[in-house]
Amino acid sequence: MERWGKEMKLGRPDGISIIVDEENENVMEFVDDLYSRTSKEKVKIYKLSDSSFELKEKEEHLKTELEGSLETVEKFIGFILAKQNALIQSSTSSGKLYQVSTKKGNAEISTSFRAENNKVIVNIRVRGYGNAPELIFNKINNEIKFFKEV
Repeated sequence: MERWGKEMKLGRPDGISIIVDEENENVMEFVDDLYSRTSKEKVKIYKLSDSSFELKEKEEHLKTELEGSLETVEKFIGFILAKQNALIQSSTSSGKLYQVSTKKGNAEISTSFRAENNKVIVNIRVRGYGNAPELIFNKINNEIKFFKEV
């Protein structure tokens, strides 16, 4: 609200908010009863409508090879994600699903690993809305690049 409030004229109704289906035949009785219990000036009536927005989820993908055992690489990637405060949502034999929250928003990170010729192929997908996926992806990618250079 604070970030967008001035640009979009966002606000909250004062007092207690009640949503009533306008198709209900007792709406006018309800309003009449409300007016009888408080002054009309203290009652504000708004009309709401459902809205749907088709926002496309952003996705970043990283596929890389790292040397080492499958177990070591999985722990290394887990360490990188722990530095981002990512929380494990689920785990399978082939990878894990994480959830991470940042000041830029939330994102979901999925990892999968495959051992091949003394290397491990790592697939990382970061999904979400806003700037969060790109921010988190860049942090993970930079950590892996740094590790490969050392």
